[in-house]
Amino acid sequence: MMSALIFFTLLGSSLFAQDPLEIVKRSVELDQNDWEQSKDYTYIERVRFTERDSKGSVKKVHSNASEVLFLYGEQYERKIEKDGKPLPEKDRVKEQERLDKFLKERAEESEEKRRKREEKRAKERAKEREFAREIPEAFTFEVQGEEVVNGHRTWIVAATPKAGFKPRTAGAGVLAKFKGKLWIDQATYRWVKMEMDAIETVSYGWVVARLAKGTRVELQQTRVNDEVWLPKSVSVRLDARVALLKRLQGEVEVSYGEYRKFQSESKIVSTSEVVQQE
Repeated sequence: MMSALIFFTLLGSSLFAQDPLEIVKRSVELDQNDWEQSKDYTYIERVRFTERDSKGSVKKVHSNASEVLFLYGEQYERKIEKDGKPLPEKDRVKEQERLDKFLKERAEESEEKRRKREEKRAKERAKEREFAREIPEAFTFEVQGEEVVNGHRTWIVAATPKAGFKPRTAGAGVLAKFKGKLWIDQATYRWVKMEMDAIETVSYGWVVARLAKGTRVELQQTRVNDEVWLPKSVSVRLDARVALLKRLQGEVEVSYGEYRKFQSESKIVSTSEVVQQE
């Protein structure tokens, strides 16, 4: 009797673990926790934009690299490369002066000003959380199989826009304009890879930019320091109009690496190498 009870308990747990909606809900919540831990890390962000003409030929290639830090609760970017080359000495000096000025201003600001900044960040973060939590409600999910990605056994979860989805938060309506797949790690419930395709034209702002139907976004994450999952890469096959006039076609590729754990108060007080795991 006990053996049968254990069998059906394990069977029920296995079926529950593979429920696609529960998988995604758990993944979203864990991703929020990882975002909070990400503020303990500095990293290098490299951006490459390959611009193409109407025939698909390469027109220009732009690239830059920045060191990204969280200082005083804010994300701060310091440019370190342009078009694959280190910044000229005068530009490096300017970047250092800009960082020194930022640190000095934050160290000397009044308690009242700091409190207002923290309240503003808290409100922005709350909105981001609410947006993320609408993802499970915006799609119908289906487990389509399993696949090993970067050494992780994953569920392949297809996401299809749910008919009648009514967003609660500003901007969440954009979710209905994408479909795609998630590769979610079976051991940790973190998403290892994501592919999303625009099934309608996506507008940002009034005259800022529009992404054409068919635009593809691909994202990957990696486990860092055996404690947190952080971005590894983002790529976008782009067909957009900026200010509704200029057309941009090409590929945007963003890579993240060289993660280093740090602490910050009035200045960076410690850094240490960490191991990045696939």
